Amino acid sequence: MTQGEKILLVDDDPTILRNLIRFLTGQGYGVAAAASGKEAIAALRREEVSLAILDLMLPDASGLELMAHVREQSPDTEVILFTGLGALDSAIQALRLGAYDYLVKTELRLPELQSVVERALERRRLALANRDLLVNLQYAQEELADTRARELTQIRRIGETLARPLTLQEMAAGLLELIWESLPLAHLGIKFEGQDQGEDTVAFRHRDGLPARLNEQFDRWLRQELHKEMQASASGPPAEASLSPSCSVVLQEGLRAAKVRGLVAAGREEPFSPEEAELFRIFALQGEAALKNVLLFEEVKNLAIRDGLTGLYNNRHFREVLGHQVEVSRRYGWPLSLLFLDIDNFKNINDTWGHPDGDLVLKALGRFLQSHLRLADVICRYGGEEFVVLLPQTSSDQAHRLAERLREGIAATLIPLSHGEIHLTVSIGMSCLTPSLSAEDLVKTADQALYKAKQSGRNRVCGLETG
Repeated sequence: MTQGEKILLVDDDPTILRNLIRFLTGQGYGVAAAASGKEAIAALRREEVSLAILDLMLPDASGLELMAHVREQSPDTEVILFTGLGALDSAIQALRLGAYDYLVKTELRLPELQSVVERALERRRLALANRDLLVNLQYAQEELADTRARELTQIRRIGETLARPLTLQEMAAGLLELIWESLPLAHLGIKFEGQDQGEDTVAFRHRDGLPARLNEQFDRWLRQELHKEMQASASGPPAEASLSPSCSVVLQEGLRAAKVRGLVAAGREEPFSPEEAELFRIFALQGEAALKNVLLFEEVKNLAIRDGLTGLYNNRHFREVLGHQVEVSRRYGWPLSLLFLDIDNFKNINDTWGHPDGDLVLKALGRFLQSHLRLADVICRYGGEEFVVLLPQTSSDQAHRLAERLREGIAATLIPLSHGEIHLTVSIGMSCLTPSLSAEDLVKTADQALYKAKQSGRNRVCGLETG
């Protein structure tokens, strides 16, 4: 903690405000408290604060509005936001606008708050130290000042390029571009492994005019080095002897976040200076931070579109995808079908076995659907025991055959529960897009067909004729 650091705490809940004031002052921080946006602005005018902890929902202003005022009046002040689960979109927007982090009120733990506060203040100290360094460099020798200024420019560009929410491929390409522009290299490569979905991410750059065999040798070497690291982290058998990297000197740094492992490596014939090696390491460290941000952004995004129990897409995401798929189907003249599934007698399962076992049934059905449908098919938990499956480029006849296979497969599958195993059946209603059907009509038609299947005795597939 640095002497003189003060925290502005803004929240309209007196209990939260009182408890957090007691906790933060107990940690040795000076605290200024405000219960509204107006009080917060007045406090900012009275004194400089190092960190502002803002509630996203205030009686007279939003947290985003207050954050903009903080940024305008005190650019060096770091910002942490308090939010509810329903305001995660605003919290993510705040991160894009420069907030350090956000905390969900209902999940707040004081040790977590303390850790985030310490990291935010440390980032501010580093930013101020970098500013002081830049001022001091102006009085250094011209050549040294120019060198350092270029390095600081590159470090700033790292933040500008990598701080935004990116895909893993975009992040890898951005990091490679920054390093390639900053260091004279013959070879440069980056590779990530361990993603849950899709192919591994890999990107390379090579100096023009080099023999293709040298470029290929470096690429193979990088892939093998990362594979060795993945084996070591999984305590697997030792890897084979490494290939030569095709150049005399190589800088390499590992990148890790969650289950993803990466390796960035740069090579050339001439030795690297200590300054170049340190700059490369800075790039790698920032790349690892960007990797964590990418995975965190994906996790937050998934929370917004995934059902928490089954992991399938939720109703909200289904509605968004439905409109897009209908538009694509009409544009290209492709068929589009929809299946509406409902577990038969699900209430009896809950009443007999209990809701925890009912949840196991829902999860098991979700896994079955994922394993028996294409990646292009959109599987969603519609609500309760109802599921919908959107089938792009699938005709009515194809959808009917698929629905029958699903119905038969589900009926033949034993579902393990806490008290034994059960069989379950589903009723399925289906519909196919026609020129006269809107997106909403497509859902209603499948729902009506599902009702018909239920009324006809359950454990069957029904469709309705549409014009």
